[in-house]
Amino acid sequence: MARAEAKSNVELVERVYDAFNEGDIDTPMATMAEDIEWIEPEGDIYGGTYHGPGEVLEKVFTPCLDDFEEFEVDTDEFIDGGDTIVVLGTFRGMHRTSGKPLAVPFAHVWELEDGRMTRFIDYLDTVLWRETYET
Repeated sequence: MARAEAKSNVELVERVYDAFNEGDIDTPMATMAEDIEWIEPEGDIYGGTYHGPGEVLEKVFTPCLDDFEEFEVDTDEFIDGGDTIVVLGTFRGMHRTSGKPLAVPFAHVWELEDGRMTRFIDYLDTVLWRETYET
């Protein structure tokens, strides 16, 4: 399991993104605390605050992977704040219905405790994201 192998919170977070991009959803799910608070920006297709891994899977991961082909979370920078990690990067993919490419920059704030994600906040341009849905 990624938690046991990670030497730092940054390494743990890097492994979660790598696993997700390889199609391994189990690793990110296993990294979440049972009471995780996951926040997507209001105005986004998946906007809202979700609690628990099951709700994140149902309301964010599954619909996003259903909506986009070749979906990838391309990371550029990891900022180490100890138990708070900030990740900068770009969401990439192709919307299955509209055929429009997705290239939306993001900032993610991870809060971790004992190698488990307790809170996650996604900051992104919701207008750019929603434009990929327009046919």
